[in-house]
Amino acid sequence: MSHQPFETWNLDRESLTPEQRAELDRHVESCQVCQQMQRTWGFVQHEFRAAGQKTVTAGFAARFQNSLEERRKLEHRHQIRRILTFLVSSIAFILTVLAANFLMTTPPADWIGSTIESIARVPFKLRELMYILTFWFSRIPPFAILALGAVPLTWAAVLITTGFLTYARFHHQGEILR
Repeated sequence: MSHQPFETWNLDRESLTPEQRAELDRHVESCQVCQQMQRTWGFVQHEFRAAGQKTVTAGFAARFQNSLEERRKLEHRHQIRRILTFLVSSIAFILTVLAANFLMTTPPADWIGSTIESIARVPFKLRELMYILTFWFSRIPPFAILALGAVPLTWAAVLITTGFLTYARFHHQGEILR
């Protein structure tokens, strides 16, 4: 059975013509679904009338509109915090799992021995690194050193600028789009 015009008519009886009301009443007498809908809608309308109408204080719309932008910014900050918290928590969890796996698969004597060996080798490794750098820098012409240094510095400047612009765009995106 088609309920479409009757469902719509049931929700807006005031705008019906007398013929439409009569047709709706005949349909409702024979249809359980529309009877239930009519009772439910009558209950809802009664609740609306019983609730009454609230009056808003003067300037409510202006205050709401003025605080809307600040609420959006605050929500944006909360969202960024939630994302960063999730990322940091994920990294901490992964590192904890890896550390637990490492601690469970290697004996403590190996950790202690590796740590002492690494600490003891630091001065020798630094001296060796200084010797290598001194050797190569003494044989490379000064302009080549500048040229080789300019490449990573340029890439670092590009990456830092791109990172800054990306951060600024995401930070101010809510302000620009809204």
